[in-house]
Amino acid sequence: MVTIVTATYNRAEFLPGAIRSVLAQDQPAFEYLIVDDGSTDQTPEVVRPYLADSRIRYLRTANQGQPRALNLGLRHAAAEVVGFLDSDDELKPDHLSRLSRELRAGGYDFLLGSFELIVPDGGPEPLVTDFYNRERKIPVREIECITGVLFGRREVFRALGGFRDTVFSDTDLFQRLREAGYRWKRVEVPTYRYHFGRSKDSMAIRESEDP
Repeated sequence: MVTIVTATYNRAEFLPGAIRSVLAQDQPAFEYLIVDDGSTDQTPEVVRPYLADSRIRYLRTANQGQPRALNLGLRHAAAEVVGFLDSDDELKPDHLSRLSRELRAGGYDFLLGSFELIVPDGGPEPLVTDFYNRERKIPVREIECITGVLFGRREVFRALGGFRDTVFSDTDLFQRLREAGYRWKRVEVPTYRYHFGRSKDSMAIRESEDP
């Protein structure tokens, strides 16, 4: 079994698409934790019908920010393997099955998956700040890690304290995992749909708009 964690804040408009993409997985053995980080919109009402599926759990907390909400999900995860899904993105149907197979076959501690980039209205690809050189801008496709492509053993993520409350918390965690010497692999086949710019509260959007 795999636990998928979604941290969400005021994204009632997009959250059903994320939920449906989890329910459409070709690997039905999963637990889906939705951590509501103190939303003030219709998120509770949007989630409620999906709770009829026993695989979905809904946790609500005071607003603390995405890294802490993700860590709450990590603490509550029942499965030994954990993945992540932003509340305005979607998983492709083979996301869990493909990454689970790769993780087991290679005996890896974690994987770094790949994403399909979707830009609103088919516009030009934005530039974002490079994690490794804050003076440099890079195309979104060159981002090394986003939260949704991290996939691995729960205890590995927990051992490093999960996500830190910092800009680029996803790449920061990936860098710490790599430096700690955990066995990992990049999976080149994209199994994650990354909707860049869909939600205006995205940290990536704010970084792309910096001068």
